Amino acid sequence: MSEVWYVLEDGSVADPNECAPDDKGVLRHKGGKAVAARGDAHSSRSVDPRAERAKARKDVKPEEPKAGYKTRELKAD
Repeated sequence: MSEVWYVLEDGSVADPNECAPDDKGVLRHKGGKAVAARGDAHSSRSVDPRAERAKARKDVKPEEPKAGYKTRELKAD
C-alpha cells in the first residue's frame, strides 16, 4: 500500500497529517521545515508509509544516560 506525502524543501517527505499552514500561510511540517512548492502547487510523492516511518524511528537517537546513583567506596581500616 502506498500513500501520497508532501515533499519538504530538503527533499525528505512528510505525512500530510503532520503539516499545517503557519501564520504567514506557508505550509510547514511540525518540525518547522517548509513544504516544497512550485507556484501554488505543493510537491508530493507516493511513498510506502511503513518504510518511511521505520526510517524516522531509525534516525532517532536514544537519550544519553543521566548521572545516576553513585556508590561511595568504604575505606578499609
